[in-house]
Parts: sequence; structure tokens; C-alpha cells
Amino acid sequence: MKIPATPPDVNNVAASIRGDQSKLLALYYPENSARGGAYDHWEKVRFRPPVAPLTTPEEMWAALKFARSRVRRELPFRDKNGQQIHYSQIAEFQQALHEIDSNARGMIAMPGQAATSETRDLYLQKSLIEEPFSSSVLEGAATTRAIARKMIEEGRKPKTLDERMVLDNYRAMSFIREHRHEPLSVARILEIHRILTEDTLDRPDRVGVLRAPEDPVRVEGAEGQTLHWPPAADELPRRLDALCEFANAPSSGKDGFLHPVIRAIVLHYMLAYDHPFWDGNGRCARALFYWCVLKHGYWLLEYVSISAVILRAPVKYGMAFLYSETDAGDVTYFIEHQLGVIERSVADLQEYLVAKSAELSELGRALGKLERQVNRRQLAIIQDALKHDGARYTIAEHERLNHVSYLTARADLEDLASRGLLRKTKQGTKSVFLVPKDLKARLAR
Repeated sequence: MKIPATPPDVNNVAASIRGDQSKLLALYYPENSARGGAYDHWEKVRFRPPVAPLTTPEEMWAALKFARSRVRRELPFRDKNGQQIHYSQIAEFQQALHEIDSNARGMIAMPGQAATSETRDLYLQKSLIEEPFSSSVLEGAATTRAIARKMIEEGRKPKTLDERMVLDNYRAMSFIREHRHEPLSVARILEIHRILTEDTLDRPDRVGVLRAPEDPVRVEGAEGQTLHWPPAADELPRRLDALCEFANAPSSGKDGFLHPVIRAIVLHYMLAYDHPFWDGNGRCARALFYWCVLKHGYWLLEYVSISAVILRAPVKYGMAFLYSETDAGDVTYFIEHQLGVIERSVADLQEYLVAKSAELSELGRALGKLERQVNRRQLAIIQDALKHDGARYTIAEHERLNHVSYLTARADLEDLASRGLLRKTKQGTKSVFLVPKDLKARLAR
């Protein structure tokens, strides 16, 4: 990843063609051919052939910028150079926001006979690990999804630093869910950072506190080049106060309506831009996004993972930041990128639920009458056991995963053991339920 080319000054471009009436008209009143298409940065526009009467890429860029200024909306932030942070209200946003509103605030469906709220909620609960896992991997953690899920489901302590990072992310998401209706404050941001980074930083004294002036914090590329120098540390209290004021503002304020998802994405961007912590800024920025969307009722987004989508193309994520920063604080690039990420993550969840529904329907046909004798939680255990030889289940794990009481969890597992579908044993005083090696044959009988 490298810093994109610095865009030319449009005022200088306009001054250079002051005597050419046709160019001035094209500059200030561009045709669709000059202003349409993707919302591209100068890094790409400079290689485009100009459209007559414009004759240079610089003139094309100036025409685009003047067109964008007509739909510009300013945000209550400035970058470290004093430039106003802003975005363009482009038409493409409306469709994306409509899709997100439709899919992330309503009810999600699962096809077939498995489409009960109990089944849907069970698989949604299983997906809760995805964002903590992917966010940790994005920051360099090296563990597997299966190990991370097992650690959280069993409630065991992490064995490695990477597992600790995943657990911290999971705990932070739980904290955000519990406090989503409370106002955001600097103290709350510090608390979220503390939860996210506890026992994972090389500098324990930097957990849950703002970076100091002597901390050499910068964003580096893969080859060690500096991609971003954040604002000075002594500006952070003021900047975070402004961030919290923005986060807590009503959707329809004095500057008009601001869509909650746009607000959440801007929070993500600004926390990452300010980089207020010695480490863990990316994790904290994404956590603020989740806090904001959950606050505004986008309940389904708790179960999707934006980090999983970002992880597939991390360079695009980084470039969205750089495009916004190098184009005078135009966060349209970052908003556009993140709307695409959210849409893809919701689609991923839909595909996951459809696949799980199909698996459950197939399992139901294989089980025959037994399907009507066990509940959906037990069916999920049988389904998991068929795919994982040697799997083990505990009452505490089943209780935690399904949000049921201890007595209900014990009854589920004891019933499966009494049917011969699990084998009960003891580890000390704890009951453990193991998958028999001949489970398929037992089911067939």
C-alpha cells in the first residue's frame, strides 16, 4: 500500500483557464460525461482521457470537484491541517442505505421448516464469534475460528496472546450490546479500549488511556513507510469531546437529518483518524461503529462481521482511509467502501442462515420421528456432532451458547445421553458429554 497521489488545487486549475470560456463552462457546469461514473480519487482520474473541451486530467479533476461540491455536506470535524471533514451525498448511497434499512432492522427469514425464531436465534448466536475473531485476525492475531469459538463457548481462559485478543474483542462486543442505549463519553471510549486491549499490549500502562505526546504513534505500511501521522496528543481531549457530541446528537439536528449508518461510519473513520491510543485503534474504531448502529436499532448488524469482509481485501480498507485523508477530508470514499462492506456482510449472514437451514432440514429427514422428539438446541448438537468426531459438550457451554438456564441445558444433554446419542462421563466434578464413535449407526437405528 502506498500513499495516493496528491490531487491538484482546483482553484489553481480554474485560474489557469480563466480566459477560455468553453472550458470555464465545462468546469462549472460539467456534462454527465465529466462528472459521472465511480466516485474516483485523483489517483485514478489522472489516468483518464479528458473529455472535450477539457484537455488535461487536472481540468477533468477540477470539473469533478466542482460537481461534487454541489452535494457536499460538512461534518463537525476538522483534520489536523484545519480542513473541514465532509462527504458528498451521492445517489448510490440512497440505494445502499435502503437495502441496509430493509435487511438490518427488520426480521430475517430462513427458508423451509427450520425457519422458527428458535432456530434462527440459535444460528445467530453462533455467528457472534465472527466479528471478534475477524477483527483480531485483521490486527495480527493468529488462531483458528474453531479454537476461538470453542474457547468462548466453553468459557475457558485463553492460552495464547492471540486467543486473548479474540476474547477481549468478544467481551467488548458484549459490553457494547449491554450499554448501547447509554450516551457515549470519553470515559466510555476509554473503557471500551481497556476491554479490547487488556493483557494484549506490549505496554500495559497504555491500556485504557490516551496516548502521550512522547508516544511515537503512526500508521505504517507493510514496508515500514508512514501512511498516516495522527493529530497531536494534546488535541485529543478536545477532539474526542467533539466525537462524543457527534455520536450522541439526534438524527435530525440543526444541520438536517444524518442517516444513523452514515453517522456510525463517520465515527469509525474519525476514531481511526485521530488514533488516540498507543495501540488498538482499529479495533476501537470498529467497536464504535457497532455501538452506534445497535443504538439506532440495527439489531441484525450485531451478528454480522464487517471485519470478515474487510479481511478479504484489507488493502481496499486502507486505501479508503488514504483517499479520504489525501482529498482534503472527503470521507465519501470511506463511506462508500463501508456501505459495500455492510451490504456484503449482511448477505454473508443470509447465505450462512440459508445453508444452516438446508443442513437442518436434511438432518430432520435423516432423523425421521426423532426430529419431533428433540428440540432445536438438541438438533443443533446432533448436527455439530456428526461433523466433529470426538466433540465434547458441557452443561455450562450449552447454557452460555443458547442463553438458557443451567437446568434446561442439563436436561438437553442428559436427554441426548439417555437416548444413546451422547456418552456421559466425568472430568473431576464436571459432567462432560462425548460423541460416540458410532453416532451415525445409532441414529440409523
